[in-house]
Amino acid sequence: MSRMKLAFTIAGASLAAGAAGYALGVLCAPASGEEVRRRLASRARDEWTSVARAAERMIERVAERAKTEIDARRKQFEDALHCTDKPVV
Repeated sequence: MSRMKLAFTIAGASLAAGAAGYALGVLCAPASGEEVRRRLASRARDEWTSVARAAERMIERVAERAKTEIDARRKQFEDALHCTDKPVV
């Protein structure tokens, strides 16, 4: 094989490999930039919703515990008021 023919064979093979790589890259490429941004925005909304729900549940638990504690202290206070009717010796 002559040097010229070898050079054309190598150049042709390189071009064919490059074209095949490009075609595979286009076919197997991840989503477009617009699609990636849409997915990220959707996931961010989902995560925000999850965090907001968890915060709401926490607030509800804290409010319930506060109500329970207030009711208990109110009862103690009322019991103490009723006990002051008796003279302290």
